[in-house]
Amino acid sequence: MNTYQTASQATGVARTLSKSAACTIVVYQAAAGKYVTARPTDAVRGLVIGIYRNGYLMPSGQRAA
Repeated sequence: MNTYQTASQATGVARTLSKSAACTIVVYQAAAGKYVTARPTDAVRGLVIGIYRNGYLMPSGQRAA
């Protein structure tokens, strides 16, 4: 898990990681000005703002596994 100051930083990292590592990355807001990128197996402590796979934001209907 890594922390960023803006949502755009976190989503940019999530896109890159999910594309290059062929994995799923969750982005959530933990607090004001604190955005976290995490693996799906990590505990989420905040509001999920995006789930990225293969470099793309997954549509909400496909997020459930």
